[in-house]
Amino acid sequence: MSFRLLLENWRLSREFGAFTREFGAFTREFPTFTREFGAFTRDFCRSLPYFLSK
Repeated sequence: MSFRLLLENWRLSREFGAFTREFGAFTREFPTFTREFGAFTRDFCRSLPYFLSK
């Protein structure tokens, strides 16, 4: 019983480690994403009057 519990804890800690690695990669990429999205919205809002005037 205790061996199964130990094995389960080890598996859970490995899955949590994989999750934190993925989450760290996501947080590293997030500033780039927000910068790109901000540039896109800025350009979109600038071109909106042109499209609405047609």
